[in-house]
Amino acid sequence: MTETAAEQWPLRRASLIYPTPVAIACGRVLRTRTAAERVNACLKAAEVLTRYLAAVAVASFASRDDDAEAKLSELSGNLSFGHFLTTVQEVAGANGNHPAASLLAQGFKATKRNKETVRGKTDGALVSLLGLRNDLGHELRNLDEAKAAAIEAASAPAALLVDALDGVEALLSKPLFVVEDQQWTREALVVRRLLLMGESSDPAPQSIKVGHETGGVGETRTPYLAINKTCLQLPPWLLWGIDHGRQNFALLFLDAVEDARARYCTLDGSEQHQGDGIAESIRQLFTGARRAADTVVLIDGRHLASEWSDTRKQIEESGRRQDGLVDWLSFEPATIKWYAGLLEAGTQDAHATIRERLLDGRYQVEPDELRQLRLLFGRPAMVRSELQRDVLDLRVIDPATMRPSKRNLVESANLIEALKRAVQFFAEQTGMGEVAPEDLRKTEGSLDYLTLREIFVNQTIHQDYTDSTAAAQLSLWPDKVTVFNTGYSLVPTERLLNGDRSQSRNPLIARALRLIGFAEISGSGIRALHLACQRARRPAPVFESSREANTFALTLSTVEEGVMPDAYWKDIIGIRLSEQQAQVLNVIAEAASTTIPLIESATGLDAGDIAEAIDFLVFQRVVEQDEANLRLANHLREKLG
Repeated sequence: MTETAAEQWPLRRASLIYPTPVAIACGRVLRTRTAAERVNACLKAAEVLTRYLAAVAVASFASRDDDAEAKLSELSGNLSFGHFLTTVQEVAGANGNHPAASLLAQGFKATKRNKETVRGKTDGALVSLLGLRNDLGHELRNLDEAKAAAIEAASAPAALLVDALDGVEALLSKPLFVVEDQQWTREALVVRRLLLMGESSDPAPQSIKVGHETGGVGETRTPYLAINKTCLQLPPWLLWGIDHGRQNFALLFLDAVEDARARYCTLDGSEQHQGDGIAESIRQLFTGARRAADTVVLIDGRHLASEWSDTRKQIEESGRRQDGLVDWLSFEPATIKWYAGLLEAGTQDAHATIRERLLDGRYQVEPDELRQLRLLFGRPAMVRSELQRDVLDLRVIDPATMRPSKRNLVESANLIEALKRAVQFFAEQTGMGEVAPEDLRKTEGSLDYLTLREIFVNQTIHQDYTDSTAAAQLSLWPDKVTVFNTGYSLVPTERLLNGDRSQSRNPLIARALRLIGFAEISGSGIRALHLACQRARRPAPVFESSREANTFALTLSTVEEGVMPDAYWKDIIGIRLSEQQAQVLNVIAEAASTTIPLIESATGLDAGDIAEAIDFLVFQRVVEQDEANLRLANHLREKLG
């Protein structure tokens, strides 16, 4: 097909999770190679859908719990697309309380727009496809490519088919099944079932347990549709029998009604006749005969429709992963909007902006890329499903007890939201004040800021998200910061401080953070942090990497080598200063403005030590310097009053 993978997804999804005849018909549309094949397959799929809906509509109306009547046109002779569509329309338009009434109405109920009556979505699409089918007539068999391409351009049959499916999505999500056998046990009724959902025409038998209160179905080897706990018998419109051509069991669709018998056909056109009064039973249903539906509830309290819903979600998710399609609507909207805003201020289409910038315009990605996108932008439940562990454990450690005195456990937020929470936590606990996540785009700043930036960005980029043994951790001690995560370093630890580039474990995550300015070329961040430590006369970062345990740890000292921090300034503003640095800052804080000679006079320190202390205080954004004049930074002056 010429459509993109994203545009094909509705039909791909239908082939995975819709009732088998509809799924097979949609799968055949996907596998066409020419415009002529595609037009033909779309029209056939529309007829299969209509036949299936007709079977469900008649079966549902027969199980109504009131005395409503429907004017159903009598069927006789060979049946066509139009006959089946008329039947569905008549049942959908009838008054009556039956299981599928509201589900049919979603696709067939007409609405008023500007004094005009507009058909329901499915109804309108099927009417258009039927009209196209009738216009082509016998010409459909020998359709040439030029005309088929013109039909696609003018009528868009594939889009009409998708609309037809979409209008009755809720009904197509109900499970079609056949019970092969059911046996009573002391605990429950054990039912051997064939679930006829998806393209497989040879489903594996499944055993389910049904509670004694409701019991099983009334007939075995009979197609049923489960709508909540109600199970509708679909014969005589849809049977389960032997396909003599393929020598296996298959669904048989009603194809003609004769005087004493009816003709049935498979999806592939194999025909057979059924007698034994079946034609008469068809006529009775069309004159308003009623029959009771069965009620089935599993032993765990679920009904068959809810049980299938859980399975369906897993199949659909597996299909998305296999196809590599990005479902932007399944991601966290606030995260998507925030991230797109950093990529392009004022963007009106966040999904398109991210797709163009991060994915180079691709709609389809590799499975590992899709996983990284889900971690970056996913909703909490999605992230939890991917990681099978907590995301990030933020702690302040009490050295007396060696236990956390404060803790912020990020259990299931996506990586972007976890990064935001980590920035806020670190800034609050280290006295940095207000630091917005957007500030991480700055490549220069105090040592505490650089620590914050490089620790979290590197941890986000380099950890192993396939390892579910432990959450990433950040621990703040009085004299150090420790970082831990799964995922050993892909660069030998002795070369990390040299800024060696590393093979990225999560290349799409790394690119995503680089695009918004949170990270630079791989390896440069650790090197910048090391140089900042040297300027502050602090020990170099210490790394521990274990390939065997698949772990990585970093320890960063927050005090100058061999110097005890000054307690006053640590308590007041959260910055660890040496005794000399504290003396210099005391003098600066006492005056609106001062100079090095005045500090030298007040402290007795020599000019060289004072210059080193000032370099550090300016670097930490504690002091502002204007040529020879020194003053306390505005944010600290406001804090101290």
